[in-house]
Amino acid sequence: GPSVSRRDQENSMMRHARLMLVLFKPWVTVADLKTEHQTWKEALDEFIQNECPQRFQRIIDNMQLLHECRDSRDD
Repeated sequence: GPSVSRRDQENSMMRHARLMLVLFKPWVTVADLKTEHQTWKEALDEFIQNECPQRFQRIIDNMQLLHECRDSRDD
């Protein structure tokens, strides 16, 4: 399937935030993931700061680390 988007690239930042919320934050409707006035990035930042278990934070960080390792390998 498609790869997980990166959080460090402007063109995929919102997609990354949306995917991390869908994967790690309990939800039933979109309103559970973000407010109408929040961007996906703002909602993810708030979730990580206030609700996200440390275990999930490490998983999210490791997903990004895989991208960075691949970049280093390809340089």
